[in-house]
Amino acid sequence: MVSKKKMQRVAKNIVRVNFGIRPKDVVVISAGPTSLKFAETLAYECAIIGAQPSISYSSDGLALKIYKKINPEFLRQKPKLGYAHLKVVNAEMNIDDSNPFLARQLPQWKIEIRRKRVKPLRRLKEKKLARKTLKSALIGFPTKEDARAMHISFKRLEKIFWDTMDVNFNKLYRFNERLMKKLRGVDKIRIVGKRTDLEFSVKGREFLNDCGIVAKEKMGYMNLPAGEIFVAPVETSANGKIFFDLPCMYHYGKQVEGVWFRFKNGKVIEYRIRKGQKNFEDIIKHASGKKTTIAELGIGTNPKARPTGGMIIVDEKLLGTIHMAIGDNKLYGGTNESTIHWDFFKTMGRGSRIYADGKLLMENGKWLL
Repeated sequence: MVSKKKMQRVAKNIVRVNFGIRPKDVVVISAGPTSLKFAETLAYECAIIGAQPSISYSSDGLALKIYKKINPEFLRQKPKLGYAHLKVVNAEMNIDDSNPFLARQLPQWKIEIRRKRVKPLRRLKEKKLARKTLKSALIGFPTKEDARAMHISFKRLEKIFWDTMDVNFNKLYRFNERLMKKLRGVDKIRIVGKRTDLEFSVKGREFLNDCGIVAKEKMGYMNLPAGEIFVAPVETSANGKIFFDLPCMYHYGKQVEGVWFRFKNGKVIEYRIRKGQKNFEDIIKHASGKKTTIAELGIGTNPKARPTGGMIIVDEKLLGTIHMAIGDNKLYGGTNESTIHWDFFKTMGRGSRIYADGKLLMENGKWLL
């Protein structure tokens, strides 16, 4: 189990370094049944510097009970509390306290009804994040249920997670800037590797530095653990094939593994999935908008991250890996509108390469900086 001292150190960093919380800031911390103690530690750190913290509770168990019984018409109600929240809250810390065994039972068709209804609220929030009048983070959190779903010991998952969080964020920022300097002004990106040869354009699109320090990031949104650079590719430009060898556990506990896509003019036109194909098809069937269009290229840069076997917020930060997403990308400069954003992960080991306008930038997982 993580030590109290380490949890306090990470919480203090989140409040003072990552968020830069100030006196009188109104902070909402969302937590679940296993992360309440961590939420209390965050609330304490906020309170002692003069901010006004509040803890909001939810759980996959409660959500499952509600979604199984609720009249679908109630899911179409305006989220009044969400709009009120946006008027007074300066910062939100959303701890991802998940139980995939319960979450995967949630009826996807009902989730989609609610997603569509809250979409205008989400767009309003994105505008505030873009102006940095709201600071928000999705904060991962290791649970025993996550570990069991990913076939990893909880002790190992905990260690990986807290090590990945306990990083030098200023060094991370500087490394990301070096990498982004090599990619500024680039048009074509080509990725080559096992069952992979994919090319797409990033012309006119800006790479963003996910360094975990909101004051240094372009917008007010971040993931914690941090450690990637990412961009919204030109949505009609992706052509070729790509194989994602790392497992991925989508929201609501839907897992996939061994995913292969063929893109044509930016859209997935063919796919093969070794494990979890029904999960993939269930999500895609009920999603709306440009759900199978390329949305993101992300490049992991956190030197302390290690593979978990499905904890997205950690696995996408692995140094020497890339991830790509389909679906929504409006928040960071894209044009796709969708109710999903789904990341898939690839190790860039032996035989893999990344080219930028024909120039070799990465070979066998090593950057040529």
